[in-house]
Amino acid sequence: MQDTSLEIKHLLAGSPLRDRRTATLVAILFVALLGIGAYNLLWPLYGGAPRMIEAFVIGVLIAVIASGPAILFVWYLDRREHESPLLLAGVALWGAAVSASVSLAFSNTLYGYMLRLAKQSGGKIFGFSAETFTAVVTSPMVEEVVKGAAILILFWLLRSDLHDLRDGMLYGAMVGLGFNAAQYTIFLLNEFAISGTPPFLSLAALQFVFLGINGHFIYSALFGAGFGLARQTRNPTLKWLAPVSGVALAIYANVLANTLGTKVINDLVRALTGSRLLFSETPPQIVWLATAAGTLASQLWAFVLLSIGIYQNEKWEVELIRKQLVSEVNTAVTPLEYALIAADAPFKVRDVPGYAPATAHAIMHAQNELAYRKWQVEQEGGKVEDDELAQAWRARVAQLRENAERLR
Repeated sequence: MQDTSLEIKHLLAGSPLRDRRTATLVAILFVALLGIGAYNLLWPLYGGAPRMIEAFVIGVLIAVIASGPAILFVWYLDRREHESPLLLAGVALWGAAVSASVSLAFSNTLYGYMLRLAKQSGGKIFGFSAETFTAVVTSPMVEEVVKGAAILILFWLLRSDLHDLRDGMLYGAMVGLGFNAAQYTIFLLNEFAISGTPPFLSLAALQFVFLGINGHFIYSALFGAGFGLARQTRNPTLKWLAPVSGVALAIYANVLANTLGTKVINDLVRALTGSRLLFSETPPQIVWLATAAGTLASQLWAFVLLSIGIYQNEKWEVELIRKQLVSEVNTAVTPLEYALIAADAPFKVRDVPGYAPATAHAIMHAQNELAYRKWQVEQEGGKVEDDELAQAWRARVAQLRENAERLR
């Protein structure tokens, strides 16, 4: 049912990737960065013991499975205008290979520098040990900036596909989810090297405490939401304030997790077991309970803020589609279909009656894409009737109806 050529035209509208040389260069850089990132993450396995390799493979499988609920959550939120699955997978892969690798390298370099600085200043940096200062200040900044680079690149290369707060939030969340998965395997190998036992379940309880909708998934969602809101709004002040706020909130959430969240986890584990947190010894259920408490203590505000943003954006999307498709009645939309559009509400999925489910979904998708394209052209000061993509989405709806009629 999907018109691949139309989807590609939609993705590349106004994009630098329309130039073949630019597209080739970007593709080469992307593959090269993925290769370098994968090498940096996998180098501990080269020449490693079979048990280390086995632990890594099992860890990757656990990370992929544990990420499943978060992926389904993203897919649900993206139901009105599904993004390209390959693009979502690509940004998650970027988060896992490139962002995790680069941030790990930078963080280790900065930690070494902070150690030397601490020695020169009496063992402390602004009253903190080098390890604490790195965890509280430098690592969160490095991690969020490196992950945020993926979002910035997307907004530059595929601007026409990123319309609003939801799009920015979802792409950011997928980058963070990939980062979470990579961190799980990194921590797993580190713990295995220390204790000789890979703590699969305990680390999974820490890294995927709320089925993956936690940690870097949330931090990067805040980052992306800020840039998505800047794309959505016409308010000139909000256009620069929203992305700055997104970056600041992402770093703040990361800092809180490394301070307040870590303290709550450690204190609760000690209170329940009488000893400090040891992944090879602390029962997974205790790790999960402590991590859930620490996550809520440090991140509840972020969950609430993103929930409010999602709800408000749902209302905005419903109104945008309603407004843009009213002029399409008797062309791309039938009167009955528009009655359902007018009655649509947040967190619902409207139907296109009279068609098989796959065809109905494809028609709804094309109608929504038409609405977004009309809005985008108006935002940029163009004429909708002269826009080739808007005409193509109308033609797509007509083609789907014609194909359905032939099969009856």
